[in-house]
Formats: sequence, C-alpha cells, structure tokens
Amino acid sequence: MSEKSTHSRRQFLQVTGALGAAAVAGGAQGVSAQEMQTYGDGSHPTPPETDVEAILSEMSVEEKIGQMIQANVSTVDANEIASLFTDYHVGSLLTGSAYPPSRDPVELSKGINALQEYAIGEGNGVPFVYGLDTVHGNVTVEGATAFPHHVAMGATRDPELMATAARHTGDSAAAVGAHWGFAPTSGIARDPRWGRFYETLSEDPHLAGELGAAAVRGLQEGDAEHGGVAASVKHFAAYSEPQNGDDRSPARIPVRDLVENHLVPHHMGIQEEPLTVMINSGSVNGVPAHASSWLLTDVLRDQMGFEGLAVSDWNDFHRMVEMHEYAPDLRTAVKEGVNAGVDMAMLSDMAHVEEFYTALRDLVEAGEVPESRIDEAARRSLELKAELGLLDDPYVDPTRAPDVVGGAKDAAREAVHESLTLLKNEGDALPLASTQNVVLAGPNVDNVRTQCGGWTIGWQGLHADDAKPWATTIADGVRSRAIGGVAVHETGYTFNRWSDDEWSLDAETKAAIVADAKAADRVVLVLGEGPYAEGFGNTDELALPAAQRELVDAVADLDTDVVGVLVAGRPRGTSETLAKLDAFVMAYYPGSAGGAVADVLYGDSDPGGRLAFRWPDGVGQVPNYYNQYHPAKDNADALFDFGAGQSYTEFAFSDLTVSPSTVADAASTGTATASVTVTNTGDRTGTALAEAFYTEAYGSVQYPRRKRLGSEKVELAPGRSQRVTVEFPLAALAVVPDEVPGTADPVVEAGDFTVELGGETTTLTIAETVPLDPTPDASQ
Repeated sequence: MSEKSTHSRRQFLQVTGALGAAAVAGGAQGVSAQEMQTYGDGSHPTPPETDVEAILSEMSVEEKIGQMIQANVSTVDANEIASLFTDYHVGSLLTGSAYPPSRDPVELSKGINALQEYAIGEGNGVPFVYGLDTVHGNVTVEGATAFPHHVAMGATRDPELMATAARHTGDSAAAVGAHWGFAPTSGIARDPRWGRFYETLSEDPHLAGELGAAAVRGLQEGDAEHGGVAASVKHFAAYSEPQNGDDRSPARIPVRDLVENHLVPHHMGIQEEPLTVMINSGSVNGVPAHASSWLLTDVLRDQMGFEGLAVSDWNDFHRMVEMHEYAPDLRTAVKEGVNAGVDMAMLSDMAHVEEFYTALRDLVEAGEVPESRIDEAARRSLELKAELGLLDDPYVDPTRAPDVVGGAKDAAREAVHESLTLLKNEGDALPLASTQNVVLAGPNVDNVRTQCGGWTIGWQGLHADDAKPWATTIADGVRSRAIGGVAVHETGYTFNRWSDDEWSLDAETKAAIVADAKAADRVVLVLGEGPYAEGFGNTDELALPAAQRELVDAVADLDTDVVGVLVAGRPRGTSETLAKLDAFVMAYYPGSAGGAVADVLYGDSDPGGRLAFRWPDGVGQVPNYYNQYHPAKDNADALFDFGAGQSYTEFAFSDLTVSPSTVADAASTGTATASVTVTNTGDRTGTALAEAFYTEAYGSVQYPRRKRLGSEKVELAPGRSQRVTVEFPLAALAVVPDEVPGTADPVVEAGDFTVELGGETTTLTIAETVPLDPTPDASQ
C-alpha cells in the first residue's frame, strides 16, 4: 500500500466530521496548496479497501452522511473544492446543467482522475462516483455525438437502435471519466405545454417502457471491452403530467391512472436492473415525490423490487421548502425525504452541501432519522461504486477519449432516418428531385444550436461561445444534393439564454425569399423552436411563432409547392398554418446528424417515423392523448393521431390472426401474438409499421379507448409481402378494478377484446377474470 494510501486510511478512521469556517470557504484543512497541486501526476493512489461491509463498518456517521451527498462542481482543481472531500466526505460529484469543467474530453478525463487521486489520498479513501446528463448522448464535450432527443427515438419504434445509441453514450461518458448517466426519462408524454415534453419517449406507457428498458441495457453495457455507466431511470414517478403544464408543478393523478399508465414504463426499466433511479421533482396528489414513502418504499422497493440507489433531482430537498411549501424548513424536508427513501441528495453548491450535511447529522443525533437508515443509504452508495468497479480501479485512461467521443455516426444518421415523420404529402410534393431548384428558408435551416435542442453542451443548449458536437445541418444535406440549385435564406432570431427565443422576419429577407420562391420548383421551410430545458421551455402556445406563420403566408399562395420541416421538441403548428403546406415533416430535434434529414427529403431513405404522441390542434385540445379512458366522445379530434406517419410507398395489411384466440388463464399463458400479412403495393421500397392495439368496450371500469400492445417494423421492396408477428404480454390487457379510490390489485378481466393491426381487427377472448401480482405493472 502506498504512503498516501496509508495516510488516507488513518484520516479515514480519525475524521470527526466537524465543520469549520475554512470548510465553508472551500479550504482544505491540513493540506497545503502546494501539496494539493501534485495530484494528477499519474501516481494514482488506489482505494485501500474494496469490501463494502468492511468500509461501512469503519465509517463514522458523518462519513456515511457524506456518501449520501452528490455535489455539483464546475472545476477539477482540488484547491477549490478540497473541503468536499476532507470535511463533508462527499460520495458523488456531478456536472450540473450539462456543463463540465472542461470541454476537451482528454483534459476532462485527466481532471477527474486528479480529483479522484485527491479524494482517495487526502479524503476518506473512498472514490467518488461522477455523473453527467446523458439524455441524448454524452453531449458534454467538443466533438461529441448528439442523438435525436427521446421524443424522436419514440417515433423510431426501435428498441435495438435505442440500445445502440445508449451503448455509445455510456462508452463515451465513461471515456471522459464519468461513471453515471442521468437517463433514460421514463415518464409518459401527456402535456406538450410542459418544457420537458421532448425528454419523454412516448405518451404510450408500453412504448416508453420498451425504449427506456433498451436505454438502460445500452448505457450499462457500454462496449464489450470497457463497459458503460450506471443508468438512472427517471423521474420516479408521474412527473410528466403537471396540472397546469408547468415544470415541477403539482400533479393530480388518480391511483388507477398511476398504476395502469405512469408507473408502467418505470417498472419496465427497473426490470433491466438499473443501478440508480432519480426521483420526480414535482408533487403527486399533494405530496412531493421526495417525501412519499408510498412511492419510494412501498412501490419502488417492495413492489417493483428495486435494489439500487435512489437519488434526488437538483436541490429538491430545498424545493420542498421553497417551491412546494410542504416543509417549513430544510431540516424537516431532509427528515421527511431520507425517511421516505431518498438515498442521495443532488446539491448545487457548497452552501447547500453544508446545509444538508448539518441537518442530517443533527437529525441522526436527535434520533429523528435512524442510524440504520443512514447505513442503508451509505451502503447503496458504496454498492454502486463496487458495481462500477471503482473500489478496484477508479481511474480512466485519458488516451481512450479521442477514439470514442464522436463515434456512432452511422447510428446517429439511422436514428434521423427512422424518426423522421412524414405527416402530409399532397400532390407528391416529396420526395424532392436533385434536379429541382430549391429555396431553403427558415430559422432552423442551418443551425446546429436549434437542431440539437437543450441538454447539449449547456443546460439550455449551445450558445455562441460553446464548444460544439460534430454536426451536419439540414442546409448541408440539401446543398450536397441540389444539383438544380439551392438558395438558402436563414431568417433571424434573437437568442436570450434564459428565456424564449424571439423569432423575427425582416421585410428585406421576406422579399428575397418570395422572389426566389417564384422561380423555384420547391420551397422548403425549416420551422420550429429553439433549444430549451425544464421550466424555460414551458409554453401556453402550440401555434408556430408569429414570424414563422408570416413566412408560411408569404409563400403559400405561390404556384410553387411548399414543404414544411419542423425542428422542435413538441407538436408546434396548428391546422390554420399546416393547411397551407403541401407537405409537412416532423424532424424533432435531430441532433448531430441533421444533414440526414435531406436523405429523407430526397427519397434516399424512406421516412421511418410514426408519431409517439397525439398532435392536438392547439392548447384548447390539451390534454389529448390517444389512450384516454372511454367514453368514446373524444376531447377533440387530433390534428394527427398517435402512430401517424406516411411512407413514400403504400402498404396493405391482411389476414390478421391472434394466437391463442381464447385464453382460459391469462396469468399462466403469459403472452399472445398478433400476426398479419404486410404487402408493399407501391412502386418504391419502404418501411411499414405493424402496430397492434386493443380495446374493450365494457368491463368493471372504463377501459382506454385504444391501447398499444406492441409493434414490428419491416422493410419491403415493391410487390413483396411478409408475415409479421407482434408478441405481447396478456398482462397488457389489465385494469385496476373496483371503486373510485382505484387501490385494488390489477386483473385481466373476462371478456372479448378487440385486437387491431393495420386497420384489420379480430377478437381475443379471455374466458375468466385473472388476478395479477399486486405490482404496478399493467404491461409486463
């Protein structure tokens, strides 16, 4: 054992956890600045102990509390944050707001190694676990790969592609020194006014669960040689349906809806054994999720069987006081949250670290939080590190980063092809021909910042002085194909980092676009939103901004066909505007491979995406998700329904069968299949989506009007047919029966269920009612 490691073990046993003025100021006690600066020289002291129980048995209460703290850092200089390790014994660091201390992947990995050396050599000998936001790739450093955001991945209906993207993300995050990725987001998309709508995978719980589970697998696998990072299924639970559409606002959701819908994708992700879960920042039925022992212990632990670490979201103990007004002070909030089941607090700065640490230490001393609960949480923190191999070797090889960061380019392009959703195509306005003269205009036509969206380098997305991911823009893609000529007009906007972008269209630019459009074969308008994250993305308007509506109006009455491409994180655009377009494509936030949008516009790739949400015609139709409960009277007709999306060819579906068609015992049978023949009746190769749904008109409670069972995609050449089979769990037919409280255990009720696939229908009969295990799992 090295001299540093022996010294570290002596400190480990002697630390009292006392706080002093120097600690609050960020100074390190007993270590000079000159000594601290030697860390990072490659000496790499190793943890003196690797057995979790042995480490835990030697820890003081203060050190255990430290393992429950995740501190935000904006530096890798141990001089600046030494007290996190020497005085607070912090067990985890994160780069908050997706903004790490260095944009250079090699320098970041070296810096994290240096901090790790300090934590082990001068702290308590236990390495920290380092977390990054990874919602659409490890988009934290120069040259990284930004995949399409979650809502676009939902449109792909492709779990394997999701796993591939997550696998690269985990490998890339690990290569820069991180151990933990804060993804996937497993909440269901219920309200497009919400600023985090694009972080969700679908409004359908089973689809969100399928893709979220694939992301867990991919993140934690990484590549075959090096492994990935810990995944974090988030935000547990029911975060995505705030009552007023605003982020972190109260949610009022009946227990029946919670069990049948909101909890399902989380449980599907948890079945893949993620190492962590992140907790919902909001409140559910009057109780902040962080204070709910029902959510965090009864459901998450006892019913779902989760054994990993539960981490808070950003400063959410403080939010229980300052935002939710649930607890009168931080001490009460910490007591409520830790006793309910929160294992680690994500904290934004040194002051918040000191406040949490002091409050929890005092609560343990007063007997208001049992020491056994502290042991449990600290053990989970240590077990996370053991699972990640940090107790054996906590360092990363910096030479790997250049070979890993920015990879998976083919997967990024494939994700754009598979997600791009063609929603309207009158008069065969698409695909474009390379010989056509094209006018390309709009605010998002040649803009890396907008096509990548939020959580890209910065929390609110790129800004002028940022490093950037590698990227090709839509304009790049069109220019590479338009041998007939292309005129590019990027309309302006004013960017305010902390508020909505202000879109503008000056008279001179407008006149130039109209003049070029009159002589062109096609006008392609790239419209939509800028980047945003969390509450800064809340909106009460789904129509396009006024300047963009003005741009559409300026070219709509010309003889030239107009194609609209929407780069946005939610359904922006209403019938009033979209009716003026000859073709309309939803491109979501396509990420680094924005140029691949042109592959679809020119027909080199079939548009493979199908909406993973229902598109309301304005905020007056919100809420408007496809699987609402009966009665059959809709809230309003949607502009585009769940699953909407066209190919450049035509498909016919025939001969639908369900096997078995009659089930006596749904619990023991487990699964059923729906099979259909798909034929390409057009003249181009294309991708068909065979998506199965069910409905039941009558039962002990109201059933969804329609609910997805599963799907398969198939690529077919013209004239070709293929039998496609969708397997689904019979538990997907379950409902929570009984009276208004909705607290009964789920059952699959006896009755005739209508199964639909490709417009064909058949009947599946359940002979007798079958109770299911009392877990919130209506899709497994």
